[in-house]
Amino acid sequence: MHSRGVLMGVLLPRTLALLPIFSSVKAGFLPQAAGFQTIRPLPELRGGGTRNFGVSSVAMASAPTAVSCSWLASNLDKVKVLDASWYMATQERSPGVKLDAAAEFAARRIPGALFFDFDGTIKDAASDLPHMMPSPELFSQCVGKLGISNSHHVIVYDGLGVWSSPRGWYMFKAMGHHQVSILDGGFPAWEKLGLPIETEPKTVDTVAEKAAEYVAAPLPKSNLLDLPAVEANIKSRQYQLVDARPGPRFLGEAPEPRPIESGHIQGSLSVPWSAVVKDGFLKTPDEIREVMEKASVDLTKPVAITCGSGVSACIVGAALELVGVPAEKAPLFDGAYTEWKLAGKPSIKGKVDPPASKL
Repeated sequence: MHSRGVLMGVLLPRTLALLPIFSSVKAGFLPQAAGFQTIRPLPELRGGGTRNFGVSSVAMASAPTAVSCSWLASNLDKVKVLDASWYMATQERSPGVKLDAAAEFAARRIPGALFFDFDGTIKDAASDLPHMMPSPELFSQCVGKLGISNSHHVIVYDGLGVWSSPRGWYMFKAMGHHQVSILDGGFPAWEKLGLPIETEPKTVDTVAEKAAEYVAAPLPKSNLLDLPAVEANIKSRQYQLVDARPGPRFLGEAPEPRPIESGHIQGSLSVPWSAVVKDGFLKTPDEIREVMEKASVDLTKPVAITCGSGVSACIVGAALELVGVPAEKAPLFDGAYTEWKLAGKPSIKGKVDPPASKL
């Protein structure tokens, strides 16, 4: 009954606290996601092109790494919003209630949002590995159907705050689209602020009423590391390979969620994704620098990122961008530790790695 145009008219006056409630827009609250407890006062625009990025000027060469919910609410008619939620089978919304990205999107979403399905359709379907980067041609086709052109500023969010949205962010970056930002705090923060929620019928397959022309201009192949490159890096040390999986999995003390041996790639450094996120938000640059220093990551030297299947590594990638290492200079091992083990490569366990010459 109420179109997106009506919602835009409601949002733009900036009287956010006094927004009327429409039948298709309900400011309710989902049960809190694990670890999400409060709204932290953070800058509206964080990292990337923040310094030159005014509220009235959306188009620019490089968008901020992250934007706040209040900024998005004031600029909702100037951007394209995508729900990039994806969850592991073990993740729960509350005890005994599994997370379901498709069902949550169908039930409620940020007004005007469409679903960015990097685990279902926007991936390399020929790969046996989960949600691998699609071809530029497939990416262009899918993104164009979502009504996104090369000039649009894209905002990606997810249902846990900052969890899977950085994967969508990194994918756009890898395809040469620099005007992309993560919604800091994600959907939980949007709800907690009482901002409008769209509930009119949509599914993860819903596309834009009018498709747009989109042509991906992917970064050099070196921005996505393959297995041979990672194997060669053990001896060359061209990159500091940062692993975003939880510490116990990295050390080989806890099982992997997939049927592979836990442990880590020789020479990699452990920066669990949870170490750069607090209460569903990316930590501050000072906090991130402290995390990196403790993990022996030298921010003045080249860094590459990995994890279990290429998702949580992108959280660390976003954190790195906040401290001066842009995604374009932090290549991702897309197949990640899963590809490493399925290829029969060795795992290192414990905190001290043997010399590469001993492998």
